[in-house]
Amino acid sequence: MFSRRTTFITAALETALAVAVGLGILLVPLTLLWAIENNSTVDWSAAYRTAADVWLAAHGVHISVPAQTIAGVAAPEFFISMIPLGLTALILGLAYRVGQRLATSASLWPGWLAVAFVYGGFSLLISTTAKSPLAAPDPVAGPFLPATVFTLVAILASVFAKPADLGVAHPQLAAERALIRGWLAKRWDGLGWWANVVLPPALRAGTAILVILIGVSALTIAAQLAFNWIEVIRLYESMQLTLLGGILLTVGQILFLPNFVIFGTDWFTGAGFAIGSGSLVSPLGSQLGPLPALPILSVLPAGQLSFGMIAIAIPVVAAIFATLRIRSHAAEMRFEFASPVTAALSLGLPVGLVAALELLALNLLTSGAIGPGRFAEVGGNPFTTAAALFAEVTLVSTIAAFYTASPDAPDAHLIERAKTTVAKFAKPVEEPLSDSGSKPKAAGKTKPAKADEFDYLTSSASGFEAEK
Repeated sequence: MFSRRTTFITAALETALAVAVGLGILLVPLTLLWAIENNSTVDWSAAYRTAADVWLAAHGVHISVPAQTIAGVAAPEFFISMIPLGLTALILGLAYRVGQRLATSASLWPGWLAVAFVYGGFSLLISTTAKSPLAAPDPVAGPFLPATVFTLVAILASVFAKPADLGVAHPQLAAERALIRGWLAKRWDGLGWWANVVLPPALRAGTAILVILIGVSALTIAAQLAFNWIEVIRLYESMQLTLLGGILLTVGQILFLPNFVIFGTDWFTGAGFAIGSGSLVSPLGSQLGPLPALPILSVLPAGQLSFGMIAIAIPVVAAIFATLRIRSHAAEMRFEFASPVTAALSLGLPVGLVAALELLALNLLTSGAIGPGRFAEVGGNPFTTAAALFAEVTLVSTIAAFYTASPDAPDAHLIERAKTTVAKFAKPVEEPLSDSGSKPKAAGKTKPAKADEFDYLTSSASGFEAEK
């Protein structure tokens, strides 16, 4: 639809706009705070460097803070590695939109180059200008990691996402899009029955289980904030912030709110999470040390919970519901196994593995260091929480899979039906002419079916049995 030059320019402008939105959502409130509550000892560059550090951290860049005095307390050197997942989600959404609009172009590679060049240039500029004696981004990851993340998401969206609606009835399919999708389709078909029969329903069920846990965690945090609103207000008042300062603090907590939602998901698995080294927040009880007076921390349960272990019922119920709901997507599995046991194990184990691996990835993204000393460990242990969820989901999903993936009928019955069908369609064997020139009667003699005919009729008989 667009020429290569138009594609390059359009992608470059949209990428620059994405950088402006991602950085501006931080820089604008910080600039307002600096302008309205100006301190003669602080210049505007402090607001810019703070926004730049958070923007880089949202791409996974670690921020190094040298030893210094913070709020009157001497702090040793430490790193900030926790990703503000709220801002990360916004940046990835912007990258997805850039790729989706790029998918309408007749050629994709000029857009890919524009995205990498523009975002890489801004990353280099921001990471270089963000350095200060108080904090500095990783000099290696700073220029390259943001551009890599944004460009990769934009490329994937341009290849696999539905093209943006630009009012064109039949947009031209880019050669790169057709080539990559076709190559992957061939490779996927060649992976065998496991990838084509078992993996699709396992992905649906495992992802559904994790989505249910995340949703319950978000609702629980919202309820905790509503029930503890007095404590939330008290913490705001204890910090003695101005109106603009309170708004800025609230925005900062919103950026990390998705991290707390994942921590809540860890809590429902029973493994729990930590807010600092040596602490543990789990359904069995909470062991917390000194914490900063942040209003968001009012959602943390304190002490022992007599009903805490009921929380583990949430992943169990989610596993039962998700596994039963994918019965229509597991139809092919019911003709691939000889017994209900093998079918149930072949579905229950992958469902548990998918849910565990997805939670493992989320914990690797959301956990990390956020301060000196004991705050170098915040979040759930990725491997412990994944192992706990795998054990809970695999057992329950395997039991539920006896209904979802159990064969409709024994294989022996299908084979007998196939043999009957083969005999029905068998052809008479023609005998040579006799001396009198007439063909003798082929009484009871039939021509055996070929192997490929038997395979075809066997699959047909299986289809007849499924429709029965």
